[in-house]
Amino acid sequence: MVYAIILAGGTGSRFWPLSRSLEPKQFLSICSAKPMIEETICRIGNLIDKKNIFIATNEIHNKKIRKCIRKQGIPLNNIFLEPSGKNTLAPIAILSERINKIDPGAVILVLPSDHLVKKHAAFLRLLKQGIGIAEQGNIVTLGIPPDRPETGYGYIKAGKKFKDKNGKIYYGTEKYIEKPNISIAKKLLKDKRYYWNSGIFIFNPSVMLGEVKKFRLDAYKVIQGMGNGSGLRKMWKRLPSVSIDYAVMEKTKKMALLPADYGWMDMGSWEAIAQILKKDKSGNVITGNCVSLESKNTLVWSDNRLIAALGLDNIIIVNTKDAVLVCARDKAQEVKKLVEILKKRNLKEQI
Repeated sequence: MVYAIILAGGTGSRFWPLSRSLEPKQFLSICSAKPMIEETICRIGNLIDKKNIFIATNEIHNKKIRKCIRKQGIPLNNIFLEPSGKNTLAPIAILSERINKIDPGAVILVLPSDHLVKKHAAFLRLLKQGIGIAEQGNIVTLGIPPDRPETGYGYIKAGKKFKDKNGKIYYGTEKYIEKPNISIAKKLLKDKRYYWNSGIFIFNPSVMLGEVKKFRLDAYKVIQGMGNGSGLRKMWKRLPSVSIDYAVMEKTKKMALLPADYGWMDMGSWEAIAQILKKDKSGNVITGNCVSLESKNTLVWSDNRLIAALGLDNIIIVNTKDAVLVCARDKAQEVKKLVEILKKRNLKEQI
């Protein structure tokens, strides 16, 4: 059977000040009337039975996620509450172990909870193709053809060409490059062998656990001795805080890349919002109580007070009830650095 692990534990710090630790972006209604986590669940509803959808999130979001999945019909037992943030290896490996005990022949889809998908039918077709490739013992990732020199995404270089059982093409992988600087990103854009890492993975749980054992034996041993409740909390402290990309994907020889063009956008920063929302003739995105004059390529977003922008170029302004962000658009990926400063200053109400 096919299962899903939806990752919903992040704080969305690059989306500050709208996204906060207690109200992260996956629970916000940004692209539609539904929160992004609900959009993600609905997107795969025709492919995966609701009882086979698992969600990993931080325990501070317990009430929010319970309210959300009640609407969607997902069993409450399918929530995995992380005692603290440990990046993506820990929740993926733990839930892979849980699913493997239920169904050793399963195929698991790992999906971030903060993506925009414009072409739903194409997305589901690619997932089905990826499931078939994963059934052959591969760990599949969906690679997005880049359309700009993006510094906020990882890049994967496609390797040897293969064909699946239906004659459709996919690739092995040769190289990972994590969030390059702008000069390197421009070079990668010209090389058609490079794809953005979507963060979507498809695999059999025993295959993934075998690779975790091979490359992160420390984490594997902890997970094998982990139980629920107090046992989980005790063992959780011993797990490394590392992404699945660094821990496994960059090292494994089982990786397969499936080129994927389905109107994808990682809603990870204000620049992503500037890319998708309707623009005026000068390229501005104006949302809320705002006016703009003689500005271009600028995003102005206000939840309450009036924001007046005059003569701006490639600027982002975001106003909420207790904070205002002003930054250059090419610095949008670095907003998380500001959040780190706020944490050091112990400004808890603002983060």
